Amino acid sequence: MQIGDWRLDLVSGGGFLHDGGILYGVVPKSIWRTITPADEQNRVPLAMNCVLARSASYTVLIDAGHGEKMSPLDRKSHSLEPGWPLLTDLAALGVAPDDIDIVILSHLHWDHAGGATTRLEGRIAATFPSATYFIQQSEWDDANSNTLELSGGYHGDDFLPLAAEGRLMLVEGNQEIVPDVRVIQTGGHTRGHQAIEIASRGEGLMFLGDVAPTVAHIRRMWCTSYDLDLVQSRRVKYDLFGHAADRDYWVVWNHDRYNPISRIERHPRREYIPADIREKL
Repeated sequence: MQIGDWRLDLVSGGGFLHDGGILYGVVPKSIWRTITPADEQNRVPLAMNCVLARSASYTVLIDAGHGEKMSPLDRKSHSLEPGWPLLTDLAALGVAPDDIDIVILSHLHWDHAGGATTRLEGRIAATFPSATYFIQQSEWDDANSNTLELSGGYHGDDFLPLAAEGRLMLVEGNQEIVPDVRVIQTGGHTRGHQAIEIASRGEGLMFLGDVAPTVAHIRRMWCTSYDLDLVQSRRVKYDLFGHAADRDYWVVWNHDRYNPISRIERHPRREYIPADIREKL
């Protein structure tokens, strides 16, 4: 897909299974199972949809998926796809890890930041050795806080080597990363969660991250059980939906295995509905 001066491609950070109750929060199973059937362990299939954005000047990766550092037991418990799908997809597009200039991480949970680092000659290093990684300051602070209530969501091996190698750039609030690409601090899912907007020549795309992980979360009350601030998630995603709908922007649903990209339209009764759903950019 071409968005103004940018070529955009959807790349897979990996597929996995996840508890449906966590994904859909307060929504009763009798409702969400009609949209996403669960297995006998109450798990639903999810994707880790990442975006590769290329212009004449920059090669940008949005989110990095689960990576390859997880133990065999953890991979089995999450039913992760074999191999490293992200690097496989990048290679199919002719992009090597050294070619990535910028990595923007929506937040630092394992399924978004695990692929940011890799095991290399007995140590853990940046997967994309030439890239600068952009993360919200408050996300970095929380990920490193070692507080009991936050510790389960973060794994230091996914992000601490970035600082040690001088690959890390911390931003505060909404900020332009390069021309046409900006981050929007949303909060909600985590305090430092950020969405990413690419806007060029009147066209655009929004990567909403986990404030709206699937197309089903277009409903106001549908949020994940992991969201630290449910009210903020409900507020901010509707602000972002309106921004996208009024500009006819594309939206990436980062965990939706079946409906990864769509536009959004305003609706007189349901507020917003998905439109023009596609399987790839």
